[in-house]
Amino acid sequence: MAIDRCICFNLTFDEIQKIAKERDFNTVKELQIAGICSLNCKLCEPYIERMFKTGNTSFKPGDI
Repeated sequence: MAIDRCICFNLTFDEIQKIAKERDFNTVKELQIAGICSLNCKLCEPYIERMFKTGNTSFKPGDI
């Protein structure tokens, strides 16, 4: 099973990446401040950080 979304906000990393590009965001913190994702359980935070570094939007468990 791939990890591909922020569970709490039900947004895929593809959708998050698109929003980040549209708003010129480069960090998880910017997404959090805007209230887009990674605000509740924050389990997606390291995957979103990896998304920014690699451009990948789907990860295997433990890829971080």
